[in-house]
Amino acid sequence: MLLSTESLIRLLVLLLYVPVCLAAYRLLLPRLSPSAKRLAGGMLAAQVVVILLAAQIQPATRFEYWLWNFHEEWNIPATFAAVQLAAVGGVALLASWFARTEAALSRWYWVGIGLVFLFLAVDEYLALHEAIPEWELRYIALGAAVVAATLALAWRSAPSVRKWHASLLFGLAMSVAGAMLVNALPIPCDGLGPLRFEGCLEFYFLEESLEFLGIWLTLVALLGQFSDALPRATRKVRRLLYALPALAILAIFLNSLTPRLEIRLLAQPASAEFRSGIHLRGFHIERSGQATTARLYLAARQADFMGLGVSIHLVDQVSGESIASRDEWVDRQHGVWLLGPDYMPMYRQTMRVTLPPQTPPNRALWVVLTLWRWKEGEYARMKVIGSELQLLDDRQVVLGELALPSDAPAPSPTSLAVFDNGFTLEEAELPESAQAGDALPLRFAWRSDVDGIEDHIQFLHFVHDESGAWWGYDQQPLGRRLPTRLWYSGLGDSETWLVPLPEDLAPGRYALYTGLYRAGDLVRVPATDRRGRVWLDQRVLLGSVFVE
Repeated sequence: MLLSTESLIRLLVLLLYVPVCLAAYRLLLPRLSPSAKRLAGGMLAAQVVVILLAAQIQPATRFEYWLWNFHEEWNIPATFAAVQLAAVGGVALLASWFARTEAALSRWYWVGIGLVFLFLAVDEYLALHEAIPEWELRYIALGAAVVAATLALAWRSAPSVRKWHASLLFGLAMSVAGAMLVNALPIPCDGLGPLRFEGCLEFYFLEESLEFLGIWLTLVALLGQFSDALPRATRKVRRLLYALPALAILAIFLNSLTPRLEIRLLAQPASAEFRSGIHLRGFHIERSGQATTARLYLAARQADFMGLGVSIHLVDQVSGESIASRDEWVDRQHGVWLLGPDYMPMYRQTMRVTLPPQTPPNRALWVVLTLWRWKEGEYARMKVIGSELQLLDDRQVVLGELALPSDAPAPSPTSLAVFDNGFTLEEAELPESAQAGDALPLRFAWRSDVDGIEDHIQFLHFVHDESGAWWGYDQQPLGRRLPTRLWYSGLGDSETWLVPLPEDLAPGRYALYTGLYRAGDLVRVPATDRRGRVWLDQRVLLGSVFVE
């Protein structure tokens, strides 16, 4: 007999739900208070509706496929899973707060269970575990702690209460089986034992159904303890109980609005539009050691974010090579699916790029953004159709620049010149003679006691001792690798210039002067020598060179 994989999975889900729900309605729900029974029944009904719709809807677009797929994040099934987990945590906290006559051990147990499940609810929707190293082991340890606490409390409880602890443990076992065990099963193709079917049997629908039903049993267990502790709940308590799912949904809606608030308070406004209507509205860049974190704020129709990827590259400004990069699919946790595919939410994307250990310090790097889609077997970068930001090309937007700092040597006690902008020329090395038409090597050692904010150019003046004629040469003090706008307090570095002397430079001895001027207005920066005397004409005398 040849079966479709969809029919087989639906049959397995049916065989799971029918006996568990019948047992719960016969053994557990009759012992709940009326308000608790209504909440449990409503959550189960909503769960069944979500499962039936996810199984029956035939998606016509990629957005609809994402909206109902149990294997995706931030959609209707994921939202319901988070709401159900939040309801479990809320019931436990309500019981701990209002059941003042209960033993302190029970109330502390409910507080712990409530906090655990509220954390799981947040993690279910925001996928916090993806940033936790070895999260599987940590979650197993957390689950073992919950089981141990439940068994210890059940041991000290009356026999009539232990059924709730058993229900809680059974529900946890089902949810763990769905979250870890089923997901670890090999995916059979073409057949399973005597059964033959078309294609491969993917278990994620069964996996999520196990999690749904397991958490519902956990909710029933907490509602049972709530009912025993508060058999005659006040109207205020009943209203709070019914409000738990609504409060969880409200929290998810508020989460969708946080990027719009953050972009006003924490981000640098930006305007860049990519093809397909993707807009960069703002960004924020932070650096810590070897790591650079870029927080992006993107806006577009929800449907346009399907299959969209983001890349951040740290690009060397001299060579144009990418030193480090990070590629991610767009995080759609801030979408509000109830408003449809044409709704334009603001998404926050946080990306962390770590420079390799061998990266040389004191080099200017661009922070570059690209967007891409998986298209015809390759990652196709999207074209920028309008931007107020600098572009490297029509597909690369420059968000900012940075330099990896180095450990600076101790300041020299015999500096040549201290400039008013906080830069110090500590040393200068020059040869005694040079040949016209050759490259003259000059080494300059610099220190900065401030963070740079603008570009400065260093000039060289060659002044002939006899005729007074002069020739000049200008470039950035440390070359293109580190413009002064990226200098930082504590910088200590040197650069060797190779100055091309003109072939027709008159022979003789030349006095060599240097100094700084601002690139923006060409105004020279005043300087003093090591004794505090002002250098005349804002020029520092380095020595002399004989040109042959």
